[in-house]
Amino acid sequence: MMKMKKNFKLLIYLLPIIVFSQTKNYCENQNCSLGKEDSAHFDPYFNGHLCENFNPNQKDFSKEYLDIQIANYEEDSFDVTDSVKGFNFDVKSLFLSGEQAENGVIGLDYKRIQFYIYKAKQDTENPRVFKIYGKSNVKGNICDFKGEIRIQKIIEFKESDLDLKQGNIFATYEFFEDKTQNHVGVFKGSFESQITFDFSKKLIALDDSFDSADSYFNRTYVGTWQSYKTGKIKKCIWGDYRLPFTFDFDCGDGEMLVCPKYVKNGWETFNDGSEYLNENKWWKNK
Repeated sequence: MMKMKKNFKLLIYLLPIIVFSQTKNYCENQNCSLGKEDSAHFDPYFNGHLCENFNPNQKDFSKEYLDIQIANYEEDSFDVTDSVKGFNFDVKSLFLSGEQAENGVIGLDYKRIQFYIYKAKQDTENPRVFKIYGKSNVKGNICDFKGEIRIQKIIEFKESDLDLKQGNIFATYEFFEDKTQNHVGVFKGSFESQITFDFSKKLIALDDSFDSADSYFNRTYVGTWQSYKTGKIKKCIWGDYRLPFTFDFDCGDGEMLVCPKYVKNGWETFNDGSEYLNENKWWKNK
């Protein structure tokens, strides 16, 4: 997999945030030795330093995430959105959950939410739209949802370490939970996935070549959940492994480890690893 270079030439994107942060500091931890303009403070996955320029109480980071991630790769990639129009997409690898559900957070108290996507198909009229079917789970409240992922941009890296060319997909999503079920609403936000291009087969598939590497992240969903009943909006972020814009939630070094203050919010068996000894495939139970 290509080494993900962080250029952080984001002044155009983040000028309003930088100006705002000059008058308000959201950091609870005053022990950070890095300067305020250090690139770490603008990396969505460098959670311990984000509070210099972002508000931990903000619920929706979908726009910021898409803008920052696209800008990070700008100098090291080509925009191939139009040139791969004839390519097929391996929807199974790109979107389906497989053997394990994805973990995520919902609300500012970082309650655990899990997602399992069991079906995905490309729209016959618009090849950049994918119909998605899945289930969400918060403390045993399992809900069905369906919706769409819409590709906004596809990039190809100028340099790749593998025979297959590599890149990223950036998209938006909107998933609607079943209104007849309990505690349901709408998931909405931005999506990013690492991909490979097979030019001989004209195929775009998931790139998980570094899934065992430290700080790995992939198939990331950043957005919100809004209740049908109350209209209340909650922060909701999930994906494969590390999660962006979660501030003081993750205390891990090489891999995600939930900080002690949030473990009680559904993460007990995640931190101690016991759930993997007797894995509960909850998506099959309903």
